[in-house]
Amino acid sequence: MATLHTPDIHPVETFDPINNHTVEFSYTGSQIVRNRAIVLDNETYQTVYDSVQDRMRSDHVFPGGTFSPGKSYQIRIKVFDAYGNESPFSEPVLFCCYSTPEFRFDALDKDTILHTANPNLTLIYSQKEQEALQDFQFLLYDYDKTLLTSSEHKYDASDMTHIFYGLKNESEYYVRATGTTAHGLRIETDYIKISIKYFLMPANVLFEAKNHPENGSIALESGVIDIGYEIENDNYTIKNSELIIGGDNTLTYNAGFEITDEFKVFLKARKVPLDASFFKMRCPGTGKYLDIRIKRLGKAYYGILNIPYGAKLGHYNIFAEIPTPSLADAQGSLLVDTAGNLLMLAAPGYPDQNTAVFEISYKNGRYDLSIYYENDSTVENI
Repeated sequence: MATLHTPDIHPVETFDPINNHTVEFSYTGSQIVRNRAIVLDNETYQTVYDSVQDRMRSDHVFPGGTFSPGKSYQIRIKVFDAYGNESPFSEPVLFCCYSTPEFRFDALDKDTILHTANPNLTLIYSQKEQEALQDFQFLLYDYDKTLLTSSEHKYDASDMTHIFYGLKNESEYYVRATGTTAHGLRIETDYIKISIKYFLMPANVLFEAKNHPENGSIALESGVIDIGYEIENDNYTIKNSELIIGGDNTLTYNAGFEITDEFKVFLKARKVPLDASFFKMRCPGTGKYLDIRIKRLGKAYYGILNIPYGAKLGHYNIFAEIPTPSLADAQGSLLVDTAGNLLMLAAPGYPDQNTAVFEISYKNGRYDLSIYYENDSTVENI
């Protein structure tokens, strides 16, 4: 009988033995119909696997559960053709088996909202047989899972963090990580969807430079106060520079927003629910809270400023009628009749699509409320 050419086994990557795994080899010669694989324990040199498979392809499939994790083995293969001719055994090839590690992002669910343009991501890695992590990489994708950027390959498993800078507000991305263990097991996380929602600092902030010659320094000062805030839940969006919060949500300014003297507060809002308080603030002096709500009285709508007197003294209200919107053309010019009178909407109902300015003032111990519309308050419907 003829002797077939010796097969050449391809390098075998480290794999989790709980799963099926295919070992490929190269062979030249007549068509093969079966192959035989023998596997030895690399420490004891005892045969742990000897199987013949009827296959015309140049590969051999290990069934899941054949080997033990945390161990290394040697494999040799020989092939047979339809006439009973066989080849010598190939040269042995070493391979390792390890359990699949835990490899995931910390504190990221399938759809996480992040309130920053520069998310700091952290990976978690652990492996049952204590196999070390050799390298890992962070990847950022757009909404269509097209790769945008990636970190360099990292090798320090004691610092598994990375920051992606400059993510766009009101945008959705996917993040993913890949890695390789010390014995070459390739690992990866799922694609994790993240939504970016954050508040933008105004771009028209004025800074004043002050020279300090005594210590050779220059200080920059501005009238901007760093105001802390917290929002009760994630039921909100930011669109067209407007904060849109759900009826079950509350935005609270909890630091830097303190008024202890005379003031004016300009509150811009639209689509405000009727008969419900939509703004509260602590009054100077009393420490009690004033609030504003909108109510229909007769055929008109009023903003009602509710002001507490103080401890055990009740409260009083200031009413300001919400003006009827005027008609304007596409360029924003007000329309008038032939006598020069402004044209107004007839029985418009509550004009919640228009951005109204609620001006609250406090001077000489007295409060006042006035309501008017922004000059340009035509915005996209929400």
